[in-house]
Amino acid sequence: MFAFLLVAANGLAEGVNIVSPASERAVSSPVRVVAEFPKNVRIASISVSVDSVEIPQEIAVTPLDILVPVPEGNHLLAVKGVQSDGTELSSSRWVNVSGGTEPAASELASTSMSPNTSVNTSTSTNASISATTYSSTSPLASKSNIEEMSGWYLYPDQGTPACSSKPTLSSSPSLDGISGKFYLGPNGQYQNCLWPILLGSNSSIMNFKLDAHYRLSNPSYPQGVEFSSNHHVGTKWYKFSVQCSYNKGIFSVWDTAGAKWSATSIPCKRPVSGAWDHLTVNTQISSGKAVFQSITFNGVTYAVNKSFYPITKPSSYSYGVHFQMDGNQAGNTYYTWVDQFTFTAW
Repeated sequence: MFAFLLVAANGLAEGVNIVSPASERAVSSPVRVVAEFPKNVRIASISVSVDSVEIPQEIAVTPLDILVPVPEGNHLLAVKGVQSDGTELSSSRWVNVSGGTEPAASELASTSMSPNTSVNTSTSTNASISATTYSSTSPLASKSNIEEMSGWYLYPDQGTPACSSKPTLSSSPSLDGISGKFYLGPNGQYQNCLWPILLGSNSSIMNFKLDAHYRLSNPSYPQGVEFSSNHHVGTKWYKFSVQCSYNKGIFSVWDTAGAKWSATSIPCKRPVSGAWDHLTVNTQISSGKAVFQSITFNGVTYAVNKSFYPITKPSSYSYGVHFQMDGNQAGNTYYTWVDQFTFTAW
């Protein structure tokens, strides 16, 4: 369990909000460190330290969002910002790193970590996937809190909207302390943005469960929202997209080979302001088709029983997920907070 400590350097002003890593949760290395600074002050320099070993940042980019290699065990993580007038703002917390194989804290000072540093997607995400020998209770691939991972990228799906390049980690609103905030800013009618992330590679997985909570900044603005998983099996690409269409009031599932939506009778209504929706999608690959088995929405499970052929792509065994926001006719801007996004496959 984490202990949260707020420390002011030399008794001076406080004001750093460490968004990630969250308290009371084990993390893996490299640790994604996200910190917010007061909006009304100018930060001249930023540094991150692990057990008092400082890692200066070359440029003071706010909010801070970097990956820091941290060895396994309990460590004191601190973030410090120095204002242009010399005033220091700092905050710290204990973090519990599990399964780490990174260098000792004394080696961290020599690690080059520039602002907004990211790592190769296939390396960072695959390392955090738990791969084990399959049994009825042991998935071949499982990942939780996907909204907090590095590796997300932006793919404008329709039109020329101005969207966030990746989810911004946010402490509020959130169900577990950290959510991923996605932004859609349309520049016209019915413009969409899609954010994919690669989770790994595996030739054996054929059953999939996607689970996510999400909340809209203004429920009257979206045309719809979409969650999806996908898997390459050699040259066959299976896609499991589920769309909540607010104008139609139902869920639709994606016919990959037919390149079209297939409507279901499963209801999907606009939520009330401030409410979280909870979506679970169970799918599988069977008899050469992408099979949609069931959708559970806010605790109610509905059978789907639709299946579609895949399309052909270059050979691969990669798998991943994506999230999409759909704009309306008026082109209204809105946010979506996604939390506790989990993908399990076996």
